[in-house]
Amino acid sequence: MFCDAIRSPIPCLSCGIYHILFLYSLFFFKIAFFLNVLLENRIYPICPYILYTKRSYLFLILLLFVLPAAAQKSDKWTGIGFEADYYHSNMMRHSKKITAPLAQNTTTFDLNFVRKYYGKKDWEIRRHYPEVGLGIIYLNYNNPNLYGQVFGIFPNIRLRLLTLDRFSWTARVGMGICYVTKPYERVPKPNLENETIGGYANNISPLQTDLKWKINEHWEIQGGAHLIHVSNASFRKPNFGINIWGLQAGVRYFPISNTPARIRREVPKLSNRIVVYAKGSIAFIEKYVPDGGLNRVYNAGIFATKRYLGKNKAILGMDYTYNTAAYAFMKFNERHAGEENKYAYQASVFIGNEFTFSRVGIVLQGGVYLKTLDQQTDKFYQKLGANYYIWQKERGILKEIVLSALLKTHQNNAELFELGLSVGF
Repeated sequence: MFCDAIRSPIPCLSCGIYHILFLYSLFFFKIAFFLNVLLENRIYPICPYILYTKRSYLFLILLLFVLPAAAQKSDKWTGIGFEADYYHSNMMRHSKKITAPLAQNTTTFDLNFVRKYYGKKDWEIRRHYPEVGLGIIYLNYNNPNLYGQVFGIFPNIRLRLLTLDRFSWTARVGMGICYVTKPYERVPKPNLENETIGGYANNISPLQTDLKWKINEHWEIQGGAHLIHVSNASFRKPNFGINIWGLQAGVRYFPISNTPARIRREVPKLSNRIVVYAKGSIAFIEKYVPDGGLNRVYNAGIFATKRYLGKNKAILGMDYTYNTAAYAFMKFNERHAGEENKYAYQASVFIGNEFTFSRVGIVLQGGVYLKTLDQQTDKFYQKLGANYYIWQKERGILKEIVLSALLKTHQNNAELFELGLSVGF
């Protein structure tokens, strides 16, 4: 059972953890098994504890049959299923500074554990019964010596844009973490040509839209277009990132049913309240030289949100950012001697919107600089990410405590990835 955000301000730590971990481990084992067979039993860091004996394969095969049998005994599995997609893509040259050959005819597979919500909680009805997933992804850039391969995990959410009987048009948004096998490297195995990815650990953001056809209550097929972004938000240089786009096709299977009985009822109307927040965040960047030191970027600000439609929030705020990398650069190059701090901070105003799903929010922001760093030419920025509410109350002085993870960009160039805490009154 999942905790009810309206009834309890603090989330239940045992909300479905057992079932989710068990199921996700199973799916992970499945794809690891097939990858290992395809890769001729070469052992990769992603699954060293599984793929070392044939006994493991026997265990995995048994699980493939045990899970569906167990599922048949419980209606709780209604609306829970698997989704597998194949992607054919090409790399985009989104920056003129990318001079290496573009990856072409890339191959991607993902396996996604999905759950369709049916209206047990108020937010599910307000959001028109969304679908959430936890996926694992394998990406082969078809250039093993330059770009290598990607192994990742990403939570995601799918929204219905249009539904006509058995046909539907959907959009899926995901963001997670991934491991890149061939980033830029000087020693011990030089790979200086890969100027797009500077480190092994990266963000992966798969975005896709699908046309879906429901065959029966167990099977669905789908196809559409996608964009998959991989980068580390300047945590390690170089970091132009890789964007691939193309077409995908997939199949979905639900052991019990893909059509859970939806609960239709009137939900309590939430006021269009205004909440004022104080926030602080930190990011780490490798600013100028690959394999250099990490510099801290501090951010503080105030902002206000106004809820509307009971499920979204309009955002207006101000940010102050202090960049230790800019300060160090001016010190080293003797620029603005004695006034380095004056040219090492940014001030900005921003607007945005947050789409809330119980205790999780998807955040989009756009801002304009009132004060820029030394030698900075960008005048606008964007932020994309997620919030998690560790405290929620409709009444009282302290209304919300929020953890945030936001990617900051200047158009198609990522600047940093910040982790923050906000308190709302």
